[in-house]
Amino acid sequence: MDKVKSYEYFINEREIPDKQGEIIIIMGPPGSGKGTVSKKLASKNGFTHISTGELIRNSKDEDLKKIIAKGDYIPDRIMARMLRRELGKADLESGVVIDGFPRTIKQTKMLDSILGKLGVGLNHCIYLDLSRKKSRERILNRAEKEGREDDKNPDVINKRFDEYENKTKPLLDKYRKSRKLVKINASPGSEEVYKQVIDKIGIKPTSLEKEKS
Repeated sequence: MDKVKSYEYFINEREIPDKQGEIIIIMGPPGSGKGTVSKKLASKNGFTHISTGELIRNSKDEDLKKIIAKGDYIPDRIMARMLRRELGKADLESGVVIDGFPRTIKQTKMLDSILGKLGVGLNHCIYLDLSRKKSRERILNRAEKEGREDDKNPDVINKRFDEYENKTKPLLDKYRKSRKLVKINASPGSEEVYKQVIDKIGIKPTSLEKEKS
């Protein structure tokens, strides 16, 4: 049995949870703070954080890293395979926050299928609304702090924005129509943005968060 089929087999045979925690996806333009908000949701509420961007950057597959470095999107089938694997390991009853998937209309259908086979469904799509100018400033600042070469190339940055506008932003209409879209003003600091998120989706402070506050 090859690797892809083994992942699918694992998911199909996995026991359906008695209840599901919050299943959340984070969307927004490049530099809007998707990773930061996702990590706060995970650390303060016990969610599993799945970042497809981090999975790719930490991958040993140099071809995938080259695709990202050019500002292109990874092929759908590869992204879906990575997500299936990570969701197969996640504690669905405690909640999951996904950063970086879906990015195309086709990927939204893949996500629905993957979650459906796990016996759960999407609760919220958090949209971090931020101007292109502010997003660009944050990307350049991140490049200085983290030394990410793909954040330093103006052509790559522009291509990312174009890809987002053409392929990812249209997804907002789908989630708006399904009443899963939650729009957040991403201009303030990360803590204020996080407070907006938990307030709008109705997450009450957990014992884990109270211990860390």
